[in-house]
Amino acid sequence: MFLTDHPLWLALAVVVAVALVVILHLAYWVRRLTVPMAYASVERLPTDDGSAIELRHVPAGAPGLEALPPVLLVHGVGVNHRNHDLHPRFSLARHLAAAGRDVWLVTLRSGRADRRRSERVSFARMVRYDVPLAVRTVLARTGASQLDYVGFSMGGMLLYASLGRTVPEHDVRRVGIIGSPAIIRPPVELLRSLRFLPDAFIPGLNLRFQARLVAFASEWFVTPLHDYVANARNIERGVTRTALVNAIEGVPARLQADLARMAFSDGEIRVDGLEALPPLRDVACPVLFFAGAMDRIAPPDAVRHAFETWGAAREGVDKRMIVLGRETGASADYGHGDLACGRDAPRDVYEPLRVFIEASSS
Repeated sequence: MFLTDHPLWLALAVVVAVALVVILHLAYWVRRLTVPMAYASVERLPTDDGSAIELRHVPAGAPGLEALPPVLLVHGVGVNHRNHDLHPRFSLARHLAAAGRDVWLVTLRSGRADRRRSERVSFARMVRYDVPLAVRTVLARTGASQLDYVGFSMGGMLLYASLGRTVPEHDVRRVGIIGSPAIIRPPVELLRSLRFLPDAFIPGLNLRFQARLVAFASEWFVTPLHDYVANARNIERGVTRTALVNAIEGVPARLQADLARMAFSDGEIRVDGLEALPPLRDVACPVLFFAGAMDRIAPPDAVRHAFETWGAAREGVDKRMIVLGRETGASADYGHGDLACGRDAPRDVYEPLRVFIEASSS
């Protein structure tokens, strides 16, 4: 009777009950769906602007390739290092390590390495501080003079803007680019009308909480959101739930505004107002690009723009591009997320990439 006589207390009780249910729900499913992965070392590194990145080491699991440089794997937006190391069966990191490569995974400030001040999580700051620090540290820890760089989605975009500027080209021997657009398009064309919206009105996305909240039901049916993020039909049962709990992170407002500003205008990647791609014309690093035939985040033509620019002013640059679809011999028409964890990604992505970056740079 007391609660029914006092509506405010009743409302508070309902809020507390709902909050408790959510907390218990998250705790249960996070515990059930967490897939731990072991690392030889985990190191937190402060950046010069007061943020931080993390490096995780997966040492070579087989002898014979000691002469080859280490491999740095760089994740995309809205995810952490598990982008490249999701599950023992779907891990580019473990695939390369099993073949004898010394593998390092970076967690950028956007992947929750910096959990305190989201205003520091900008695309330009990651170009200026995070990527160069990761490259320098891997070279210092291994004593190598060069490394091989593999970027997924934003991880490749960061290299577009870093190589030859904040990252010396001579530090990078070979490059793998997986689903990294050089032209960014909004999911709905109408959003271009928001190009005059002040950055302060562009919110961040708390994807980590949302992903964990719905992970248990994420494979019950396929929604338009599934199709935008990945080809859900190209992902084994259980893998989407694993990704939502282990890999997904938020997109801080500052980074969201940076990417939105590019998408709402002409789509060109810019850092401090300058286009990132033109200097790539003088790059000579061998590179292999992957694009998903039905990728809506990084369509093949958006990836091809970077492919065509790369080394365009140089003669004989070794550059290749693979569009993963049934018409080109892949097992499925790949979307975006399944480039990392698709049913046959070990065959269609990991292995061709391994062969390419294992080759001599001469």
